[in-house]
Amino acid sequence: MSDGLFENLPEASAPAKERCGVPRLRQAERSQAELRACSLDDLISADHPARLVWRFVEGLDISALLAGIKAVEGHVGHPPADPRILVALWLFATIDGVGSAWRPAELCGSHAAYRWLCGGVSTNHKSLSDFRTGHVDWLDSTLTASVAVLCNRLLPHAGEGP
Repeated sequence: MSDGLFENLPEASAPAKERCGVPRLRQAERSQAELRACSLDDLISADHPARLVWRFVEGLDISALLAGIKAVEGHVGHPPADPRILVALWLFATIDGVGSAWRPAELCGSHAAYRWLCGGVSTNHKSLSDFRTGHVDWLDSTLTASVAVLCNRLLPHAGEGP
């Protein structure tokens, strides 16, 4: 072993700190794609109105909507979206002031509440439109009554004076 291995090295001095040039910064890059792992349940708060809409729809009798579904266990056929999802989307869209099938279909891909209502089930404007036109009477009577009930729950003091 050599005791003097580093003893003859010159003493290093720190480089002079000159501040010239443009500062280097970490800047926002909003077009950068991100992959984030989260559950759909984490997208909206526990008291979000979409959850109230879903609980309300779960309590509806949708047997008339289920009766027309041709895809059944043990037989061929592509399964359609759960009618509860479509009812909830139309109900939430109605409360949200959205009337055409194009807009909720678009929101299902970009808006947290609509994505949560879909629960991972894909939908498009044609499915929403076909569902709406295929169940006009049921939806009109249900949506009319439902919007009134839900608006009272969401806005319990609306219309009250000071």
